[in-house]
Amino acid sequence: MPSINNPKLVGLTRIAYTGLLMFYPRDLRRRFGDEMADLFEDLIRDAAARQGLRGVATAWASAFWEVLTVAAPSRLASNAAMAGALSFLASSALFLVFFRALN
Repeated sequence: MPSINNPKLVGLTRIAYTGLLMFYPRDLRRRFGDEMADLFEDLIRDAAARQGLRGVATAWASAFWEVLTVAAPSRLASNAAMAGALSFLASSALFLVFFRALN
């Protein structure tokens, strides 16, 4: 079984992380994508050396959490997405008001 700190495996994690960058806004990817991938590769290498598979899993969990909480919302910040989200929230609030009024 290959070591978790194997250069080929670290390189594969970099490629996978680079794929996650598609969830970030295009301008941010163009400007900082290479640097973000470099930093993530360093993070994976350090996590593997210090904590093995557990550290790598923690680093990936953090990366996925960032995609969900930072990258995706940034991509959805356009006017159309914002209007859809506000419409959904308003409809949900009205539904709850009517539902409580019936009870």
